[in-house]
Amino acid sequence: MPTPDLMIVTDLDGTFLDHHDYSFDAARPMLERLRADDVPVVFCSSKTRAEVTALQARTGLDGHAFVAENGAVVVAPGSRALAGPSDGDLGRLHAALGRIRTTLDLGFSTFSGATDETVADWTGLDVAAAGAARAREASEVLLWHAGDDDRADAFRAALAAVGLDLVRGGRFWHVLPAGRDKGAAVRMLIADHERRTGTVPRTIGLGDGPNDTALLDAVDVAVVVRGHGPAPGPLADDRPERVHRTTASGPEGWTEGIAHFTTPSVRSHR
Repeated sequence: MPTPDLMIVTDLDGTFLDHHDYSFDAARPMLERLRADDVPVVFCSSKTRAEVTALQARTGLDGHAFVAENGAVVVAPGSRALAGPSDGDLGRLHAALGRIRTTLDLGFSTFSGATDETVADWTGLDVAAAGAARAREASEVLLWHAGDDDRADAFRAALAAVGLDLVRGGRFWHVLPAGRDKGAAVRMLIADHERRTGTVPRTIGLGDGPNDTALLDAVDVAVVVRGHGPAPGPLADDRPERVHRTTASGPEGWTEGIAHFTTPSVRSHR
C-alpha cells in the first residue's frame, strides 16, 4: 500500500502566529520545508475567510484548503466550498444571541456591535485588519466581561437549545452553529482528500486553546502549543506517543511540534 500523504492542520493565533504581534517569522523555515515537499498546510482558525485568505497569500499557500470561523466555513483546495452559511443564518444567530443576552442578563460585547477601531483596540490589529476580523459570515465573536465567567454554562445551555454552540478561544469566546467545530471541519477535509486522491492523509494538528480541542481529537497526531491562556483539552486520546506538548510558544512551538513528528525529514513520512 502507498504511504499516506501528510497533511498539516493548524490553528493560527497563538500557534502559527505569535500571540502578541501576529508574526510568523520563526515558522518560516519549517513552512518552506513543507512547501518544498508539497505538504498541504491547512489553516484552521477562528479568523474570517478574508483574514485567512490574506494570510494564505502572504505565506504562499493560495489555493490550499482552509477552515474559517472555527469550522463554520470550510473550503477545499481550489476554493471549493464544503461548508458555509445559508441565507439568513447570521441574522438568526444575532437575533438568538440578543434574546439570550437579555434573558440571562449577561455582560459581553460583540465584534458586530463594535467599530473597527474598537476591535483594533481589543485585538492589537490595525484598523483595516480589524475590519477583516469583523467580516463574519456564520459566527460571532464575544468579549466576555469580567465577573460573568461562572455563567458560561447557563449561556452555553441556552445557545444549545436554539442550535448554537459556545467555544472559548485564546482571547475571545465564539458563538457558531452547533456541530460545526474544527473537528468536524477536519473530518470533511480528510474525506475530500480521500475522494480526490484515493488515500487517507496522515494528519498532524496543532493548536493552543480550548477551541482547538476538537481539531486535536480529529487528527492522527496532535501538537499542543504552549499558550498564554487556557489550554486545549481534555483530549480523547492523550497518549504521549500521539500528543506532543511544546516547551516553546507561538511559531517557535509550531516548528518544534512539526519537527517532533516529522524528523529527520518531512518526505520520509509521506
